[in-house]
Amino acid sequence: MNFSPGEINIICTDIQRSLHFYVNVLHFEVVAVEDDCYHLRCGSYVFLLLPVARQPLEVSPYCSVPTFSADLLTPDLEAAYHYFLTHKIAFERPWKPGARSFIIRDPDGLVWEIIESQTGAR
Repeated sequence: MNFSPGEINIICTDIQRSLHFYVNVLHFEVVAVEDDCYHLRCGSYVFLLLPVARQPLEVSPYCSVPTFSADLLTPDLEAAYHYFLTHKIAFERPWKPGARSFIIRDPDGLVWEIIESQTGAR
């Protein structure tokens, strides 16, 4: 039996706030819109932004409760860190010089780990 990733759903509470984060901050590309749902592309991955959550996520420290997170690769981690600072993005784990990653949260508290990639972003 073989599996491969398909569209990845991002469940959110406020579509405009999440759309701003994913399109204007992370630079995901809107590839389709259905009703209030947005299909977004980042590299070869497609995400579906679904505004169907009825209540906000109860945010717990990363890795303290079961969750799902994803990585974003960048060739310049320090520049990415300062970029997120200027956009007032919430950090779960800020960058420290010498570290190879840091962790941010989207508007609903979902986790993205920003990782330095020697080969650049995919």
